[in-house]
Amino acid sequence: MIKINKVIIIISIFLTSLVLSSCQEEQGRILNYKKGVYLGKKDDNLTKEQVNKLKLHTSRQRSN
Repeated sequence: MIKINKVIIIISIFLTSLVLSSCQEEQGRILNYKKGVYLGKKDDNLTKEQVNKLKLHTSRQRSN
């Protein structure tokens, strides 16, 4: 009888934690989509230094 109660308690704790952790997944995500429209947050503008580094990086890739 005691073993069965321990098993039930362990399974209950596991299932409760599983249900509660799955609730967090939905928060902060876009759930309503519009076709052809990006609904995420805006990207930050790149600095001139970042643009130059990217140009240098991509120019090295084109040489192959």
